[in-house]
Amino acid sequence: MQRERLTASSYLLLSANLVPLIGVLFFNWDAVLVLALFWMENLLIGFFNLVKITAVSFLNKELSGLSAGAFFFVHYGAFCAAHGLLLMDLLDYSIKDTAELFNINSAGVFTLYLEGAAVFFTLTRDLAPLIWYGLAGLVISRLGSFVENFILNGEIFSVKARQLMAQPYSQIIVMHIGLLLGAVLLQRFGSPVWLLASLVILKVIIDFTQFRRRHTRVRSVPQQINDI
Repeated sequence: MQRERLTASSYLLLSANLVPLIGVLFFNWDAVLVLALFWMENLLIGFFNLVKITAVSFLNKELSGLSAGAFFFVHYGAFCAAHGLLLMDLLDYSIKDTAELFNINSAGVFTLYLEGAAVFFTLTRDLAPLIWYGLAGLVISRLGSFVENFILNGEIFSVKARQLMAQPYSQIIVMHIGLLLGAVLLQRFGSPVWLLASLVILKVIIDFTQFRRRHTRVRSVPQQINDI
């Protein structure tokens, strides 16, 4: 059986994940910085998935796809916000007060989203500029995958908006569980380099395995159509 070669987006994914590993091994990156970066990657995943839903909806002229995108924004945003707050609580890390940050005393049903935004702004403020180096790598990786797989390889023609709504969860649920368990372990043992490095390596393996499986499966659909 012919071995499948690595694509450009595969190399970008590996390179982006090397940034926190190098940071841990050589530049004293701590648990908060590493876990904050991984949490922010979930936000990037959601952003690009929302772009995909919108693109597919316009391509197929489906107004229902746009409503699916709005619904995805609501439930995925709440999911990531709740996870970020729980992660900060496990790490015993204080975030900036939403009333002070946004000058809003009561947000009602939007409180969770504002608290999630407060997590983001607090972390990017406190961990700059190092967090931006890691985020830059992740943005390049996600953008590269979007262009190569979704646009050039034709995934845009083989998926529906409602399928895309559930796609990120299969990708990030393992990561979320791993991050929370990692936070518990780091809280218990401190931030030894070996534990942080192990967490990053495990995340790389999970990311890469899911990435190859996901895009190989989606690419096979248009290929089968072309073979008919």
